[in-house]
Amino acid sequence: MEKTDVLILGGGLAGLSTAYHLNKLGKHSSLVVEKNDFVGGKAGTLSHEGFLFDHTGHLLHLHDSYGKKLILGLLRGNLAEHRRNSWIFSKGVFTRYPFQANTFGLPQSAVVDCLAGFLETVHRPKPLGPSPDFKTFCLRHFGEGITRHFMAPYNEKLWLRPLQELTTEWQGRFVPKPTVSEVVYGAFSDQRARVGYNASFRYPVKGGIQVLPDALAARLKPGQVRRQAQVLAVDLAEKTALVGGVGEIRYERLVNTLPLADFLDLALPLPAAVREARKKLRFNTVYNLNIGINRTNISDKHWIYFPEKKYPFYRAGFLTNFSKQLAPLGASSMYIEVARRPDDRVNLPALERSILDGLRSCGLLRASDKIVSTLWIPIRCGYVVFDFNRPPAVN
Repeated sequence: MEKTDVLILGGGLAGLSTAYHLNKLGKHSSLVVEKNDFVGGKAGTLSHEGFLFDHTGHLLHLHDSYGKKLILGLLRGNLAEHRRNSWIFSKGVFTRYPFQANTFGLPQSAVVDCLAGFLETVHRPKPLGPSPDFKTFCLRHFGEGITRHFMAPYNEKLWLRPLQELTTEWQGRFVPKPTVSEVVYGAFSDQRARVGYNASFRYPVKGGIQVLPDALAARLKPGQVRRQAQVLAVDLAEKTALVGGVGEIRYERLVNTLPLADFLDLALPLPAAVREARKKLRFNTVYNLNIGINRTNISDKHWIYFPEKKYPFYRAGFLTNFSKQLAPLGASSMYIEVARRPDDRVNLPALERSILDGLRSCGLLRASDKIVSTLWIPIRCGYVVFDFNRPPAVN
């Protein structure tokens, strides 16, 4: 039986960072176990038919000063900075992201709807209450028009639930409220001000986002990361874990970076209250279709949101606009995201056909374009569902 002071479940960025910083402290031995043959988890990159595909878009915003210094040091010379170029496609037109500050270009009736509703929230504000649901939050902050034309349809497509079931604890910087001047200016002109936390980002020039976890793993001790080592069971009372390809490992402290629901399914013994709380944890699966196309410059955009039901996907992004080196010469690549509940049965060939039809109908793909590579990367626990059952269940 192997022994370690700290056993770290999962070799993604969180697990690797834990081992790296424990090494810097120099007080405890640690061991990382990772089920894949590569590190990085959801921040990993897969090589397929000459293309490099991430697990959808993984971009570096680096707002934390320590994290920024660490990552810039790890990837010195292999990072490019980009100004965000993201859009929404609805009512047959492209409008800039975020929608709430950029309604210019929509049909006039929709622009008036959005502007009038927003101004009403400014001049006739209604109290929000201590624990609002997300639908109420949107109506109070953005007004009826913006909520009806974008916030409600897009978020219901992503979360697959009525917005009245969701809390606001998740949204923070992800749903920015623009100023009055931004909303008014963005209704009457093509506003180029970058609103939101992701107005700029960095991305590796070579190697996809995989180079970040690889750089972090390279700074660990030899043998400190065990790949192809899937956690099969954890005995919390005995402080042991059964790991495929390794056997039993005894630990003093345990760091879990697996999805909480998955960890609880592996761990015993659990009190009855914890088992009941586990049943209330919800998440959605993201079906991520990656495609390679035999044409360069299929779009000048980084990613596009699709709130309308007629498109099966909620977002599409352009990997080769992050780095040209993610595709062979003369080709482009995209990632397309579709949300499903984890127990939904999904016919991938049929879904792929509907995705390609949707990309053609909105003009992103031409009839003459040839799809030269496709790769599905399902992300089982893609989005945690922040419903009202979650806070007490997690606690």
